[in-house]
Amino acid sequence: MDAAPVSPEPLLVVPQPEVLEELQQAQLGPLPRLAAICRLKRLPSGGYSTTDDLHLVLERRRVANAKERERIKNLNRGFAKLKAMVPFLPQSRKPSKVDILKGATEYIRVLGCVLGEAKASEV
Repeated sequence: MDAAPVSPEPLLVVPQPEVLEELQQAQLGPLPRLAAICRLKRLPSGGYSTTDDLHLVLERRRVANAKERERIKNLNRGFAKLKAMVPFLPQSRKPSKVDILKGATEYIRVLGCVLGEAKASEV
């Protein structure tokens, strides 16, 4: 069987960026603008001027982002430890953080009841 030569699909015409932006604005309203990543100081005239060096701002953001990633990793490690200790978790699926916290509070409540019963039986 000889296959017929495959003709290339006609390419779609993509509008110029300016036309595309006008189209999006007409359909969606004004597009969001990118925010400045530098601090601005208000001038007496009502305008603004930048106060920080761009490289300094980027370095501060990099350090802050690294600290936030470490904080989130630490929080997730804590949830993993708590998940290992709590018996009341759904086995049908991976428990969410909310499931882990609810299971932990239920486990604490049950342990409190057991402790209360043990004290009552001693008396």
